[in-house]
Amino acid sequence: MSRSRQPPLVTGISPKEGTAWTKVTIRGENLGTGPADLVGLSICGHNCMLTAEWMSASKIVCRVGPAKDDKGEIIVTTKSGGLGTSTVSFKLLRPDRIGILEQSAVWVDEINYDMRRDRNKGLSPLSLGPSNPLGIEIDKKTKSWREKEAMEH
Repeated sequence: MSRSRQPPLVTGISPKEGTAWTKVTIRGENLGTGPADLVGLSICGHNCMLTAEWMSASKIVCRVGPAKDDKGEIIVTTKSGGLGTSTVSFKLLRPDRIGILEQSAVWVDEINYDMRRDRNKGLSPLSLGPSNPLGIEIDKKTKSWREKEAMEH
């Protein structure tokens, strides 16, 4: 049997765990002869073909989607080798969802509040700064060249 006819075998994945849309690198053997040879890729039961990038016969890069399984195999399917197997698995981490009635830690940037008037009205950070941030004083006694020119005419 020729090497290109052997089924794909996934031997490594990096990282081994992550949340949905984590970019992963899949390593293995017989992962296809080219981008067109790769016809299927699933991680934890989620089809990842839309984000798959075939790099070589031993490397594929893709993003893990929102899978139904928390832990599962990486299955590669190619035209030349058929349905593959995996010696490693990927663990999908699911972040806790915070509802509107649950407590959560929040950082309040106090610069967005008008402390001069003791109000919690949001203001532009520029309105709280000095009116002349560069500290350039304008001498009111000297006139600009436009003002001088206007007075001469």
